[in-house]
Amino acid sequence: MNYWSDKCTKPSAEETTLQAVQWKSAALSIWQENWDNGETGRSTHDIVPKVSNKPVGWNREEIMFVTGHGPFPSYVHRFNLRTHDNCSCGEKGDPMHYATKCRFTLSWHFQTPTVSLKLQWLKNILTNDLSRTRLRLLMRFICDENNLIVEDNN
Repeated sequence: MNYWSDKCTKPSAEETTLQAVQWKSAALSIWQENWDNGETGRSTHDIVPKVSNKPVGWNREEIMFVTGHGPFPSYVHRFNLRTHDNCSCGEKGDPMHYATKCRFTLSWHFQTPTVSLKLQWLKNILTNDLSRTRLRLLMRFICDENNLIVEDNN
């Protein structure tokens, strides 16, 4: 008697597993749709278009560079914490500027990509160990020596 009552009232392990898989799949689909149609995070979406429960493996410096969220005049200016978005050299102080053009970060420069290859350029940097090391060193310099590379806020 207990066998049949248990069978009728408790879902089987197979049913529970199937439901969990279906819920996970539905959650990932909703997350993917939100990621594809969102208004924020577009620079990251370009590099990582598919959502996943597995981390991308980027460290703090790489995340700051990819998102542009960090000690960059272009980022800080967005929040009206600076009157301009210029680097000390006079050009717009965004991640690409520091990685390819700024005279203060010359030791860590990467070759400037063409506009059409910028996304592939960034993907290549993030998948190459030596380039990632150089990028981390660049970002550490920018964070540590920010007063040298950011123009006075006058």
